Amino acid sequence: AGYIPSVEPPYDEPLGLGWSIEAQQLTEDAARVIHYEAKLDEVTDPLAGSYYIEAITDQIEEEAWSLIEEIDDMGGSVGAIESGFMQRSVALSAYEYQKRLEAGEETVVGVNAFTGEHEIEVLPNRMVPYPYDPMKRSEAEEKQLQKLLNIRNQRDNHKVQTILTQLQEAAHDDAINLMPLTIEAVKAYATIGEISRTLKEVFGEYSSYGTL
Repeated sequence: AGYIPSVEPPYDEPLGLGWSIEAQQLTEDAARVIHYEAKLDEVTDPLAGSYYIEAITDQIEEEAWSLIEEIDDMGGSVGAIESGFMQRSVALSAYEYQKRLEAGEETVVGVNAFTGEHEIEVLPNRMVPYPYDPMKRSEAEEKQLQKLLNIRNQRDNHKVQTILTQLQEAAHDDAINLMPLTIEAVKAYATIGEISRTLKEVFGEYSSYGTL
């Protein structure tokens, strides 16, 4: 008795807006409406047995299985990527969604609906200065470059090169698990860039136009 369900703050917490007085008031009122007016907490599952929910669930399941079977027929995810199916599907989905937004078939509050000229612009309050100014980014980059240079000077570069050569040779054989050699390379302080370039020389680099 007296339990009020938890409701997320109506503003964007990462921007620091979630705990303003207005946000807290709206949160509490939303919880009170759910508890006292809608009485949704009086049953375990308010939507249980709903024809609409069940129908939508069945539709999602049917479409998902259809897509899974289509990808399986292509040889799985790898085949779907190599044929360009994945990329085309993502691009087509984004295009169709944007068309629905512009046509008003899909409603997004504050984007294509309810955007009156008197709408209040909500700005985030920052307790500390913005940390990613150009000067700090530049200083961080210099520190990281110096740290990388120190590692390369202190490590056993002959050992690193030997392991990278072994990794490259193993990469030509699909039956060999490359993870143990990759771990050895990391333990020898080979950089991610060096490991990636080694493998790139064997596998190439992905492009929407094919492997480069």
